[in-house]
Amino acid sequence: MTTNSNGSSEREGASVVLNLDDPADRALVSGTLKFAPGLMPGEENEGLVSGRAVKSPPRLADFDDSSWETPKNIRDVVGAGFTFAWYRFTITLPARVKGLEVAGAQVWFSMCADDYGEVWVDCPPFGPDFSAARAIAQNKLSPTVGYNAENRILISPRAEVGYRHVMACLAINAPIAQPLGGVFLRYARLEISQGMARIPI
Repeated sequence: MTTNSNGSSEREGASVVLNLDDPADRALVSGTLKFAPGLMPGEENEGLVSGRAVKSPPRLADFDDSSWETPKNIRDVVGAGFTFAWYRFTITLPARVKGLEVAGAQVWFSMCADDYGEVWVDCPPFGPDFSAARAIAQNKLSPTVGYNAENRILISPRAEVGYRHVMACLAINAPIAQPLGGVFLRYARLEISQGMARIPI
């Protein structure tokens, strides 16, 4: 057993992994899941305009997704061909999850998109002092890592109880030159770790 800074004990090396596609697991972190198709949902041609720079608002932490639907299953295939979709997960960290104390824990989010994906975490608007490169360095963006590859990103190195986090996931169908089927997420997981279960960073 180990004792943390406020005097309570916890199992050394303990982790809790939540399935954010499961309403029961989402409820443990006051979580919501929202979905909408398209690079820019609601825009003409879903925001796909050749030759223009595109800023897709759903990546932003303060984006209003209240009108989006809650999917029954993130593994349901959506669209066909050159297709995009957004999945937004919002959580609020509680004091404990399944017996594990959350304060000071390391929190990771992981997902696997079919076929390529990006994860934007608590993302502010880009500006002179905030770019994609800086977003990656600050764990605000986990960019496309490969075909059907896992995107894993550190949400918090030391969790704060009551803190709200937004993970905005963009799924992109592929191969780009001949996209097959549609888009979906294979899984979306939240990992909360204390003690020896924490990953050195």
